[in-house]
Amino acid sequence: MNERQKGFYAQLGKLSVNFAIMEYKLRVILNYLIGAEDELIAATITENNNLYGTIELIKKVNRIKSFQEERMTELLNRISNIKSDRNFFIHGIWHDPIEIENDISIVCDNRKIKYRELPTIDGTARSWQFNNPKTYKLSFLIELTSNIEDIINTEDQMIEELEKETW
Repeated sequence: MNERQKGFYAQLGKLSVNFAIMEYKLRVILNYLIGAEDELIAATITENNNLYGTIELIKKVNRIKSFQEERMTELLNRISNIKSDRNFFIHGIWHDPIEIENDISIVCDNRKIKYRELPTIDGTARSWQFNNPKTYKLSFLIELTSNIEDIINTEDQMIEELEKETW
């Protein structure tokens, strides 16, 4: 493995860690919004939530709490916009990186089976799609990492403000 490929995997690892931090901090925000002073109780209530479920629960609770509504909506939209990439990164099957046009690219396969039904003149056409590949470039990963770091900073600020309101 050459140095550029190692750099790619290092960036992928950093991105994975940042996704986890971002999701954790989103749960912390939810804990404050629901008023769960005991972290164990909050974790128990939200333990089966995936990222989508956490986002939706924050939206519902914040309709009642009205904590920085515009800023919260912007934060949740930014996270929702990267959710599909996050799912690819966490659940995808990664191939070997290759160098193309002064950048490193890698193909990631989504191994989920997608089923669709479409109405036709003759009835219903059914289709199954398996192994939906997507190509990522190192430059995109760097940009996405920076975007997530910015989201984490916003979450940190919101958590600090929520802490002040709680005390």
